Amino acid sequence: MVTREELEEKYNACELSEDYVNVATEAAQGLDDKGWAGELLDEGAEWAQTVDELILFAECAHQVLEDADRVSQYLLQGKDFAMDAGELIKLAGVAAKADAADAAGEILAAAQQKCTRIPDLFALSRSIQTLMNDAELAKKPIEAAMGKCQSVEDYIACGEGIIDALDDKEKAREIFAKAGEACKSGKDYTQVARAIVEKLEDADLARKLMSGAEELLETGHDFKDLAAVAATDLKDGDYARELYRKAAERMEKGEDVMALAASVAADLEDKALALDFYNRAESLFDTFDQLFKLAQAIFKDTGDRTAAGYVYSSTLRTHPEAPKLLDVAKALAEEVEDKPAALAVLKQAELAVATAEEFKKTAEAILGLADDADWIAAINEQKEKREAHTALYKDYIAREGESQTVGALIRLAQEVVAGESADVHYARKIYKKAENMSLYHTEIMVLADAVSGDLKDAEWVKSIYTGQLEKLEDETSIHQLADGILANLNDREWVTAIYREMADRAETAPDYVRIARAVQEKLGDTAWAGELFDAAFAVVDTVADSMAAGEAQMKSLADPERTRKFILKAVTLCRDVNDAAVLLRSLPRFAGLSPETLEKIQAVEDRVSSALDLTYLATYVMNYLGDTQWARRIYANALQMPDARERMSVIADSIRKNLDDRAWAKKLLDRI
Repeated sequence: MVTREELEEKYNACELSEDYVNVATEAAQGLDDKGWAGELLDEGAEWAQTVDELILFAECAHQVLEDADRVSQYLLQGKDFAMDAGELIKLAGVAAKADAADAAGEILAAAQQKCTRIPDLFALSRSIQTLMNDAELAKKPIEAAMGKCQSVEDYIACGEGIIDALDDKEKAREIFAKAGEACKSGKDYTQVARAIVEKLEDADLARKLMSGAEELLETGHDFKDLAAVAATDLKDGDYARELYRKAAERMEKGEDVMALAASVAADLEDKALALDFYNRAESLFDTFDQLFKLAQAIFKDTGDRTAAGYVYSSTLRTHPEAPKLLDVAKALAEEVEDKPAALAVLKQAELAVATAEEFKKTAEAILGLADDADWIAAINEQKEKREAHTALYKDYIAREGESQTVGALIRLAQEVVAGESADVHYARKIYKKAENMSLYHTEIMVLADAVSGDLKDAEWVKSIYTGQLEKLEDETSIHQLADGILANLNDREWVTAIYREMADRAETAPDYVRIARAVQEKLGDTAWAGELFDAAFAVVDTVADSMAAGEAQMKSLADPERTRKFILKAVTLCRDVNDAAVLLRSLPRFAGLSPETLEKIQAVEDRVSSALDLTYLATYVMNYLGDTQWARRIYANALQMPDARERMSVIADSIRKNLDDRAWAKKLLDRI
């Protein structure tokens, strides 16, 4: 049997709470000295600093000493060390087992003060009910929980807690109604609706809540959240579709619409609606990665090869690099099972190759899929040339990457064709790159000449010219285009059609004259050129245009009768001395005019009605024609005009200068 001396020795060695409890237990049971045992527990409890330590002392006091006061003392002391409600509930549980009801009540009251979360208060309520079987006391944490509700999450937790703790669905319904009033977003409404369905099993109430939410919500994401609840919780596919459509209408980002489509496919298994949304997402995307991922999603979620193939092909509008094009081709071939589309993409990949490694991978892809013997032969030929001239192609590829202008690319392509490898296939790639870079008419014309000369590819040259013809508006560029068509394609019919269309649009004499000259010079079609000059004659309305048309006709067709007609029409168009000056200035360029024509030209004199203007006309006649006889007659007519006397000095001076007739000039001056 243990002695007091032995226990005192153990007591002196006590360091831990367990040590004090063990010595006290031996004192009470071995020595039957509960008084000393109580003192040992009191001393040990003074050193205790945790809830678990004080529970040890309380359990010993209850089980060994049967001392209710000390049980309450230690548990209430432990209350002060509790870090949270959980530790307080633990203390209360010990108190309940020890029948320390007052202590348990005080500890649970403290626990309520420690509860910061609504679920903690309901857990406390359940603990009170379990430990103390006190319904009234258990209601206090619930009342506190209801008083703490501020957010949607708070109301939901409270409603769920009431059902779990009290099985009071009517009270929970009131709480969920308040939760609905606190909702501000689609996420809020979905949380409440889900809680109603799960806890109240009332789909109609949840649907009513969501219908009200539709009037308040604005964003696509909000409607998406509602739709997810309709699909998965309400099991109402039609309502979910309606909400998904409203969500899509409010979304502006392709990624959002794409995610919406994925939800439709997963929640409703509605491939048609999902595809509608995916198609809308496609119109909102403009990068390769976006479109490629979209195509993958379409195939995965809907299995629609046609739709997926369309989007895969749409990636080409982003001008992707060769490796990405290979990914597209692979997807088209393997997923979509559209070999022609895959081959078309491989054509693009071949043109987009930027490194030797990219060419190698692209060549492998082409040879693995293509069945065009010419294409296969061209790829194999390129492989052989690149393997035989590694250093040369390394230089070519580097220069291609450095070339920033159309001219630089054209020069490189010409060098490739003329060089050691004579690789027309690689040159074709470079020319295609130059075509894609071309912006200006002149460089495109140079490109067409180079493609024709090096590749002899009439179809490509024709496509270049066709594209330009659709853009061009100025005549000079169209004439240059016609020259190219004749030089590289020898297509007279096409050039004829171009000029006929221009003639149909012509309105003025200069329009017809320019076309007529081009028709004669480029096509040698004298009859048609004559018709165009006649059309110009019919609409000409100024002296300058008529004389210019006559001169052009004389140079192009050398038809003296048409020349005469243009000159005489210019005479009829003269309105004053200025028009007459234009006509007379042009006449020296018309050689071999008949005397009859020259005589009719003198009718311009009738268009002038003052002495001063006639004096000017006589000066023009002398300056441009040197016709002294006609000039003398004009001066004589000027002297007959009403204003001759006041202009006498001017007339006399002009006669002296132009005719060198000083006597006549002096005679006139003597009249003044």
